[in-house]
Amino acid sequence: MIRGDRRQRHLKILELIETHRIHTQEELTDALAREGWDLTQSSVSRDIAALNLVKVEGIYHRPMITRPARPDQDEQRIVEGVLACTAAGDVLIVVHTPPGEANRVGVALDRLAWGDILGNISGDDTIFIATRDKAGQRRVVQQLSRLVGRGVISA
Repeated sequence: MIRGDRRQRHLKILELIETHRIHTQEELTDALAREGWDLTQSSVSRDIAALNLVKVEGIYHRPMITRPARPDQDEQRIVEGVLACTAAGDVLIVVHTPPGEANRVGVALDRLAWGDILGNISGDDTIFIATRDKAGQRRVVQQLSRLVGRGVISA
């Protein structure tokens, strides 16, 4: 059973609430157990609070974005689709999205044509971004952080 990495657990929780109708902490704990996570309901309760999850009509959801929509549709796609972003090595960035959203976020990044991005590879829920150099990597992470603004970006 998996016990560790809080960030990975949070990503799994976000994935589960995007793909399943989770009504209770017990349902979420059971869903996590089926995925190999060994957690108590109190740990799941703390994770729900840390992720600021909300219940809408009895089902857990990510919190609604309270900022006004961005006029640029590509920037808005990034705001809505990026769950987490981490620098990897000197020139790569790994971006996590809800299932099925990576390609749409990757296309939005391509259309924005940020000078430091050489390109990206998008899967189902993960994007690898290649940057020109370490300074470019830092700038792209900062740009993503400013756009997303939910504390899910790490360098």
